Amino acid sequence: MDKNKLELTVKTSPEVANATYKPIPEKEIEEQALSRPTSLIKVKASPQVDGADEKMLPADEEVIPEVVIFNNDGKSPQNGDTKMDFEDPKPAFVGLTKEELMLYADDPFWVRLRLFLFLAFWFLWVAMLVGAVLIIYAAPKCDPPPPRTWYQQGPLTQLPADTKPENLKLDDNIRGAIVQWNADAYEPLENNPQGLALIATATKYGADVIVQVEPAISNVWFEKSEKSDPEFDNYYIWRNGNMQTTDSSVSPPNNWVSPNNVSSWKYSDTRREYYYAPFNKPHLNFRNKVVIEQFSKVIEKFFALANVKGISLRNAAFLLVDSAFQNEEVNSNLDPDLTLTQYAFFKHSKTENLPQLGSLLQQWKDVIKNKTRTGLLMVAEDLSKVESYKVNGTLVVDMPLQSHIFSKANISVNETATSLNYTFNINAIEWPLWEAKTSAVPKDVLDIITYLLPGAPLINRTDVPAPVLLKIRHSPSIMRGICGVYSLSNNTILAFLRQRVTPGSPGILVAVNPTDSTQIANFPEEIPLLTNLQDVTVRYYSHSYNETTFKDVGAKRGASAVPVTGKSAIVLEYVPKKEE
Repeated sequence: MDKNKLELTVKTSPEVANATYKPIPEKEIEEQALSRPTSLIKVKASPQVDGADEKMLPADEEVIPEVVIFNNDGKSPQNGDTKMDFEDPKPAFVGLTKEELMLYADDPFWVRLRLFLFLAFWFLWVAMLVGAVLIIYAAPKCDPPPPRTWYQQGPLTQLPADTKPENLKLDDNIRGAIVQWNADAYEPLENNPQGLALIATATKYGADVIVQVEPAISNVWFEKSEKSDPEFDNYYIWRNGNMQTTDSSVSPPNNWVSPNNVSSWKYSDTRREYYYAPFNKPHLNFRNKVVIEQFSKVIEKFFALANVKGISLRNAAFLLVDSAFQNEEVNSNLDPDLTLTQYAFFKHSKTENLPQLGSLLQQWKDVIKNKTRTGLLMVAEDLSKVESYKVNGTLVVDMPLQSHIFSKANISVNETATSLNYTFNINAIEWPLWEAKTSAVPKDVLDIITYLLPGAPLINRTDVPAPVLLKIRHSPSIMRGICGVYSLSNNTILAFLRQRVTPGSPGILVAVNPTDSTQIANFPEEIPLLTNLQDVTVRYYSHSYNETTFKDVGAKRGASAVPVTGKSAIVLEYVPKKEE
């Protein structure tokens, strides 16, 4: 028998087993139970007090133990023999107190453990810091845009071949000089002392030189080719004539007409064939790889001279002709007064701007880049068919000339804005060379336009650039900013903005009025990028600008009513908002 349990046994006589049992009063049972020692009572938690109920009780409320009375067979309590078990509740573990923990503070084991964890934390922290730095250093970086080259910064000027070197004087701000070389480019350079002297004089003024040559015209090998010398037989373009059935005479191979309104073919009595000469001189055959290499040697020869940094090609559109020598098609916009002998009668798709032109120019550009990283290959005329000068969608020509936009007798705002947007967005000419020859507005107005548009201005060699205009030109907004061109105030004001992509960087806003009367520009209303613009700052204006309220340089004025005098231009600065 368990010593900790008290068994109460009530024995009844067999004779009175069926007698009626008289229950013991509850009060008496309770008194007897309370009078027994607690060590004889087994405490069990009530089966109804589960985990959920315990969680529902307040923290300071104790669970009241339930006293269970068992009978002898351990089943539900009944009258008769009973057995009651009481069990003491187990106390919960509440951890060590601060005083108890401090007893272990100086224990060697815990001291070493704390030191180890401290060092491990800082080691891992430093390792993560070093790792982050290495990741940043080793990660691929977005290369910053390269600075504008010397010729992109400009301005540039042009020196005709008859310019006398002793009379030449250039402003210090002119970065490059295009020297016309009228002599045969394939002859020794010493045969043109005037050209060499002009290059040396331009160099003395600190300008880098671009030599403008004619690559397709040369007489150096013509005599040998005319005599059918096997080495030079294919240096020029030769074709048999067409025999006429009426008089047995010979006519040119096809209907090709030169810009001089005569046949592009000339007859050689020596070879008894026609040779191609669109400019009245023998034209080299650039479908011959040897001839291509000959001009590559010309480039190297010029670049051997001091300060020669670029080559400009005259009549580049005529370098290649149709290899099948097909007739030219008649121009669809034919003037009834034109005839078969006139240049405008035909489309010239067989003799100008052929699709292979870009690949030819790329070979020469590679030669230039091998000589100097900042060297350039230019074309002397406007590109009438830009796609012919591209290779894999990239323009081969550096700074294509744009002279047609600002060379008309009158400036139409809407037409000019359309032409500028076409140049930048359709032809994808990022940085052209601007030549302005119109007299529709004063020259300083044209300077404001060509200095502040994307590109470089081509100016007269006697011009002296305005210092304030140069300072604005060299600002980040002009050198690296985007450009938007707009026609405002019912097509009376030509406006364009130059703005950095980064919000908060100052932008430049130019307004030009080619009409005779003053016009009012409302920039926030008519330019979507400037919807939230409130103020502009006056930076510069032309001599013809005569609006007193806007002539205070550095002053802020409202952007919604900017007056622009007729035949004038004004330059404003603004700070774009983030919403813009």
